[in-house]
Amino acid sequence: MGVRFRTALGDVSPYQAGRGGGEGTDHPDGAEKALLAQNEGAFGPVAAAQRAIQEEAAQGHRYPESGFAGLKREIAAYHGIPADNVFPAAGSCAVFHYLSLCLLDPGDEVLFCSPTFGAYGLEARKMGAVPVSVPLDADGAYDPAALLGAVSDRTKIVYVANPNNPTGGLVLRAALSAFLDAVPGHVLTVIDEAYFDYVDDPAYPDAIAEFFSDERPVAVTRTFSKIFGLAGLRVGYGVLPADIARKLAKVQMPFEVNRFALAAATATLRADPAEIRRRREATAAGRLRLVGELGAAGFAPLPASANFVQIRVGDAAAVAHDLAERGILVRPLGSWGQPDSIRVTVGTVEETTRFLDAFRSVMATGTPS
Repeated sequence: MGVRFRTALGDVSPYQAGRGGGEGTDHPDGAEKALLAQNEGAFGPVAAAQRAIQEEAAQGHRYPESGFAGLKREIAAYHGIPADNVFPAAGSCAVFHYLSLCLLDPGDEVLFCSPTFGAYGLEARKMGAVPVSVPLDADGAYDPAALLGAVSDRTKIVYVANPNNPTGGLVLRAALSAFLDAVPGHVLTVIDEAYFDYVDDPAYPDAIAEFFSDERPVAVTRTFSKIFGLAGLRVGYGVLPADIARKLAKVQMPFEVNRFALAAATATLRADPAEIRRRREATAAGRLRLVGELGAAGFAPLPASANFVQIRVGDAAAVAHDLAERGILVRPLGSWGQPDSIRVTVGTVEETTRFLDAFRSVMATGTPS
């Protein structure tokens, strides 16, 4: 075939998600799988969002609102910022994609710590840009000093995942503030706060409230996929200078966020904040239980602050396989450069119990098959 593709695509592999409910082995007794591989929230859409989805079904033959102005206004009111600074998209990954499309030329550099969320490097490679990574600190958090030391004249974007996925480490207020003050003006800093609503450390900053302004090259991304329970609907947003938001709108797919996602996200923002506090507290309790019981079993998870924990287990692929045979899906981290570790989502109380029982059984057999 004579079609000629962009040369940058030769260095690109499709994004590999964790295993979900439609994949892998079934639990031998027919029980529902415990889906702990993809950092999904343990709770579904809030009641108001579920009602909004049902009500929207009758309008499924109509396109969603062009430009998503309604959701922009809701997000802007939620954060107390102008709507011109809000860019809704089909999840945080879509924001990263459009930033890359607007900013990156072949040979430009995109900087992040590693291991981290794979979309940062993937979106760079799609554009022929060069992913540059530096190590995380000892607690699994982004290392601001290491990032600053790696900035070059070719750096266009620097990502800060806070908390970081898969490790859960945090960059605290003072360190992030000093980093942003020191980053050169030609670099856009993208602070990925996908897990923001799970964190209860008072030294953890709200980057939208504390660091964002129209005059500063800082973008902050959030998602409805985690604590709000809308992962299957694909909706998130960036908060960023208005000029950048206008540039992103030029390349965004028309009607990208569907009617159901728009309705559900709007209803979620209007929901009782007590429900989100309940989810945060339940997740924190489950996280503490995982860390405590794994520690008692002789394993030491990395410091955790979101809805997942990372655990060093030896042969991670074998452990994940044997857990899957028992109906428990977790994420082995070999493709993240950590073949000795798995990442486990904090699920419901029942799912956590099933994981811990299965994990103890797998590890008691010695070297997993």
